[in-house]
Amino acid sequence: MSTFLLNKKYLPHRVGVCFIIGIIAGLFFHDFSIWVKPAGDLFMNMIKMLIVPVIFFSVTSGIAAIGDVQRLKRIGSKVVIVYFLMTVIACIVGIVMVNITHPGVGFTLDNMQAFDTSKVKTPSFVNFLFDMVPVNIVDSMAKNQIMQMIFFTVLVGVALVSLGEKVAGVTKIFDQCASIIYKMLDIVMLYSPIGVLALMANTTAVFGPKLFGVLAKFVFTDWVGCLLIWFFFSGIVWLYTKVNYLEMCKSMIPIWVNTIIATNSSAGTIPITLNVTTERLKVPMSIASFSIPLGATINLTGAALYKTILAFFVAEIYGLQLTIDQILMVIIISTIMSIAAPGIPGGGIVTGAIFLNLLGLPMDLMGPIAGMYRLIDMSHTTVNVSGDVLGTMLVAKNENIWTGEDFNKTLV
Repeated sequence: MSTFLLNKKYLPHRVGVCFIIGIIAGLFFHDFSIWVKPAGDLFMNMIKMLIVPVIFFSVTSGIAAIGDVQRLKRIGSKVVIVYFLMTVIACIVGIVMVNITHPGVGFTLDNMQAFDTSKVKTPSFVNFLFDMVPVNIVDSMAKNQIMQMIFFTVLVGVALVSLGEKVAGVTKIFDQCASIIYKMLDIVMLYSPIGVLALMANTTAVFGPKLFGVLAKFVFTDWVGCLLIWFFFSGIVWLYTKVNYLEMCKSMIPIWVNTIIATNSSAGTIPITLNVTTERLKVPMSIASFSIPLGATINLTGAALYKTILAFFVAEIYGLQLTIDQILMVIIISTIMSIAAPGIPGGGIVTGAIFLNLLGLPMDLMGPIAGMYRLIDMSHTTVNVSGDVLGTMLVAKNENIWTGEDFNKTLV
């Protein structure tokens, strides 16, 4: 028993047990589940504490480890292409799902909360590109502007690669700092079972009954779509890399549990995602430290799926039939907005309204959706982060620096 409670090897099992206990507590011990929330908030604060140093040191040291600007260009282009294709495929999955479930059929807007359309400000893609460049990197770090931090750290990493031996000492310092941050993450993760129990209990107590509301069909369509995305891409990874599928899934449990009930943020999960990708799945840090933080900002497959389903959902409610041209616009705009989402304040509720506005569809539905958006966002963020890991594995295998066997042989 002491081995199960203390050994790092059994941490995912402890997290899984506490996840189940949290659900039970949320269903049957409401007052306790509300009272215990600070214990979960403490865990979240410790994770957030590590976001900036993980991005800064891991991305920089990871790029520096590549050691060749031309190789960096090749790897970077592969990562971006893989993430782009994953986002487009997520849109297609959304179209398939709504044509099977038809979530908008029979839905009524009676007695639904209205959405404040004053929040909708159509973003400029040009402004998004300019916003990627930080004016003050310290301010960007303080405000958790992930895209701006990545832009700066990529520049630092490229500079280190370009200067080579001249700055070998600086590169070594970045490597050492990254090692310190990873050890800090290991220490924080020892507390994760308690944090997960508290957060799951509170989430179940607060949001559980809403699952059976009028939007249940929309939520169901979204969740099943996310599962299909996972099985599709994980199946490709399994076939291409020959990784042990079940053990890969077990290794990703810490990501799923913490993402579903805790962060609801791809960026907020970067420390845990990077740890699982490199420590558990054995993907080299030289790729993971670049692709994981980048994926948290541009590989939002769950967000792309959600916006696609949302468009068809609203169209069905109002009896509108989307044309082929409109469906293509749904895919294009959803893909672009999913990539640009980190630069748009307000989260998925406001960006969903922006998306409908760009398509010329009514925004009334965003009111009731806002009331239970966290339930939807659980699945979005989980598939977002999972896609980052799977995309990283695909690129690592294609670069011939990692195969599924590198992970499989650690299981013996």
